[in-house]
Amino acid sequence: MRGRFVLLYLFALNLAVLQNAQEFNGDTLSSELNKLADSIGWSFLQGEYNKLGYKETKIDGEKQVDEIAGKIGRRMIEVDNALKKLKEAVEEDQLSSADVPQDCCVDGDYQESIRFRTQVSEHHFCYSKPDYAEQKYPRFPSNNVLSAMKLNLDVKHLQFQYIANGSGLFINYPATKLTDCDTYDPRFRPFYVSTTTAVPRDVVVALDISNSMRGEKLNEARRAVLTVMETLSVKDNFGVVVFNDEAKTLDGCYENQLVPATSTTKKKFKDFLSSQSGDGGADFDAALRKAFMYFKANSSVERNSRDQILLFLTGGENIKGSPLETIRDENEALQNRVVIHTFGIGTEMGIAERELLKNMAEQKMNNNSYGYVKIGKPVFPENLKSLREAMGTYYDYFSVPISTHPTYTQPYKDFFTNEKIITGCLPFAINNAFSGVVCADILLSELVAEILYIKQEELSYAFIIDGDERTIVHPLLPDPRDVKATDQDINNIYNFETSGDVFQIIDSMKKSSKGQKNLVTSIIEGRGEKYLDGSTKITLKAVYYWTPIVAPGSNLSLCIVVEQNNTVADIDFTPQPSSGDFLYHRWDLNQWPAPFCRHFNRYATQAKCTVKLTPDAFTEAYSYTGVKETEVRVKQYKDYLSGDIFTNPGLKASAVKSIRLTYPIEKFWTTISRKEAPYLVWRYVATQNGVMRNYPGIRLTDDYDYKLRPWYHRTVAQKLLNVVSAPYEDAWGAGKVISLTKTVFTRGATHERKIEAILGTDLSIYYFNQLLEDKYPICANKTSYNCIVIDNSGFLVMHPHFIETKSLKGQVHIAYLEGRISRSLIKKGIMYRQPCRDTGNKKDQFTYRVKLGGTELNGIVDSEEGYQLRPVSGSNVFLILKQKHKNDEDKCCHVEYFRDPSSVQCGAGQCTCLCYTDLSFNECKNQYAIMGGFVPCNSQLPTLRSVSTPEEDLVSNLPTCFPTNCACRKTERECFRTSGCSWCTSDTHGNLVDGFCDLKELCPYQQCLKDECSGKCCGSECNSPSPPPEPGFYIGVSVGAGLFVIVLIIVVVLIIRKQRNRGTDDTYLDPTFDNQICKDKEDYNTMPNYYVADLSAHSEESINTNTS
Repeated sequence: MRGRFVLLYLFALNLAVLQNAQEFNGDTLSSELNKLADSIGWSFLQGEYNKLGYKETKIDGEKQVDEIAGKIGRRMIEVDNALKKLKEAVEEDQLSSADVPQDCCVDGDYQESIRFRTQVSEHHFCYSKPDYAEQKYPRFPSNNVLSAMKLNLDVKHLQFQYIANGSGLFINYPATKLTDCDTYDPRFRPFYVSTTTAVPRDVVVALDISNSMRGEKLNEARRAVLTVMETLSVKDNFGVVVFNDEAKTLDGCYENQLVPATSTTKKKFKDFLSSQSGDGGADFDAALRKAFMYFKANSSVERNSRDQILLFLTGGENIKGSPLETIRDENEALQNRVVIHTFGIGTEMGIAERELLKNMAEQKMNNNSYGYVKIGKPVFPENLKSLREAMGTYYDYFSVPISTHPTYTQPYKDFFTNEKIITGCLPFAINNAFSGVVCADILLSELVAEILYIKQEELSYAFIIDGDERTIVHPLLPDPRDVKATDQDINNIYNFETSGDVFQIIDSMKKSSKGQKNLVTSIIEGRGEKYLDGSTKITLKAVYYWTPIVAPGSNLSLCIVVEQNNTVADIDFTPQPSSGDFLYHRWDLNQWPAPFCRHFNRYATQAKCTVKLTPDAFTEAYSYTGVKETEVRVKQYKDYLSGDIFTNPGLKASAVKSIRLTYPIEKFWTTISRKEAPYLVWRYVATQNGVMRNYPGIRLTDDYDYKLRPWYHRTVAQKLLNVVSAPYEDAWGAGKVISLTKTVFTRGATHERKIEAILGTDLSIYYFNQLLEDKYPICANKTSYNCIVIDNSGFLVMHPHFIETKSLKGQVHIAYLEGRISRSLIKKGIMYRQPCRDTGNKKDQFTYRVKLGGTELNGIVDSEEGYQLRPVSGSNVFLILKQKHKNDEDKCCHVEYFRDPSSVQCGAGQCTCLCYTDLSFNECKNQYAIMGGFVPCNSQLPTLRSVSTPEEDLVSNLPTCFPTNCACRKTERECFRTSGCSWCTSDTHGNLVDGFCDLKELCPYQQCLKDECSGKCCGSECNSPSPPPEPGFYIGVSVGAGLFVIVLIIVVVLIIRKQRNRGTDDTYLDPTFDNQICKDKEDYNTMPNYYVADLSAHSEESINTNTS
């Protein structure tokens, strides 16, 4: 009897599975994603924006470029004025004080500073001095200089100010703790050296490696040569000749040309020098001929605009030829342009050897009729330790002009902020002679703030170059705010502007001209993470507008690129303030309304959503960045928005409208969405003009900017779709979640609509898995099938791996777990690799795309490999039904899935990891072998220097934000329908237990964290237990349940067939409400009404809570 029952059951189950496999498609999931979007109010909010009128204004690119260039120019003028005030104070003071200031290498009374990103004292400056510096009793600046430095703090974009003199003394303001004080010498830094000349340099070092240089001599000589190299910037050229019985250079392209001083070439020279050892004699003649070969290799045009310097270092006597005759012959052929400094080391050097080096420096046999002979200087250091100082200050022997205009460095990474800065310097004179420099660091992100906040949805962007085609700012360069980005040597503008006719624009910009030009160009739009999602190339008709940035010492030009005939859509309506429409996210600066609660590990309020403003919300983004928020400032926001005051604290009119127009979504979230969709973890809306609402109300980091987050870029790049993310670990304790985001548009035709906002939510991956199993019963048949969801970059959104593993270290691509399916998709051309040039890393980087086309628009069935792939219409994902095989461990990629793709080299075959291939790059010219026909990668989204405020003490005794009643949820399905619950299946040791529902924080990843791992009672269950029923009761129940299951399965099959014939399944996986948890019957046919008439964007209605 039992056998027949089992056979009948299996027959019915198999019938249902086969029916589902045959009719497997993505329409049901598409419908569920639409419902999910509506559960956070997408249809409601889009409907509200559809009611609005818009005023279209054509972008005036010429006006915009003039305004932005003018603002940047004025900031540079402020820097110039600050440097001049400091220079005047130093020259008047003459560094006259004997009072020793705070030592920069000793702990002081320092306070944390938002502006300087470290602990400082704005009341003092501090000093450092290398231990080998000659001046034993230095003089210091007086309080008059300190006063000038303090006044300069009014210039907001200035960072540290400093003074560096010719003896190596370094004065830093504000005072702070520095490192390596004994060895730090400002005279070796590019900011100091660049001030000593107005033109770039060609520097060649000829280094003796004969027997006379063995041991410590050669070690110190290497250090000295590396010091010379560090004084150079990327605009300078460098070469090294080592000589004993013969002269040698680096091989390859280094053999016959000087190279720019980049990080790559510097490393090559360092390795080359480290490999040398002292041996043989010293052939001066061979060394000189090899050195002059470098100078001759430069074109005549370059030679006339560059200083050419030869540094000749030896420890012994010449064994061959006539060095003076060689210098005469070689340098006169170059019109005597090369100056020679000689360095003789070692106490055993005789008078004759010293005299020869002196005559070489003075070029005794050269004739001025071939060109003015530049007299160098012979140097004979008293000890080896002073050689580094002597060679590192080779430029000190020129007549340094006391310029009235500052010089600026190329952007580089600051030690304290880890952001990009440039340094501006002015030389100062004491007794009418060059004595050092005064300098100030400028935060690049604040200098060019307007460029960083140009609206990208209008397909517009901006870039800045200097007069030598070097790119200062460009969307494809690392963001200057990125604390993880490294310095990039490859910065020629043609690496980023690739359109054929753009050279005419660049040439005009180099000449500091002004103009505009129509051009068909390409814009690179990021699709999320650079190395995971890649980018999209958009070709459009654009207008380039450019103009010089006018300021003392500036050779910069700005260019703005906008789409032809592009417009800005402004809401032609001013909504009135509503009570409580603005609750700022800073709980420490304004009072939040009760009730307070703990949402996972965050302090929150469930009464309202909180608002975060980013720099985009302000008319002057520059005035908001890097400024400490105060209670007074937050009150100004609130009072202005409520109408209590009329003085605008700097908010854009469009941002004010967004605050008011998004307010009704709060009531939707706190009532309907909270009741009908308790499985949602977070709800948020982010507008184009810098306004973000979050529910439950929480505090974000002060520098949080959603436009720098992958989910935002992923949604903008796919703005017509429901965009589902790959799963990730929620930073705020909600476990493994996925995000669904969707764009809210302006009113109008689809092709004309612009982005107003992005609405989003996060939900547990376990809930999403349960949804799939409920809507696709075949997915529950885990013995025969796997249901997989991938996005259109090939990343897994749902896979059994995510349910079976505890935590995630990153996104997982299908090629890492499903090699059989991956190879099939690649073979069919459905999944393919997309390359882009990773400019700074000299690589072609590959990401994947998944796209159906032609006859495959409805999906494919591959019976040979045993899977189906179906598109989920209106979204960025695909649904895969895979038949399980005995050997399902086949992979395309055998490295860890969380490994950075920029560190994984591509292997053979088409199905590979996310990976790179090396590109042909000429490091000696610092340029690619091929400069056309490539697509550059988008820049990496920046990591900001965020500081989180601890909330442990605030949340320790708070209730959870939503009533969970987890113990009352007796099935896995019920359990995952609320965001705070988890279905526990194993104890702390991984042993299986009878499944039960508990708080997610007690049972994350379905595993108990505490030794007590069992279900808790719910309601009346907590009373005294009733006597157990008789055994016959269980037998009767079992038989009855078995018969009921058989009948139910047959009925389900018939219903499914009938529904398939009618069309798309219209049911929705409704949550179990708290007051229904223990009921026997569940209603799956009720669809909540998300189009709520009483929630109007123009209504005065608000939640009656105290928000003061």
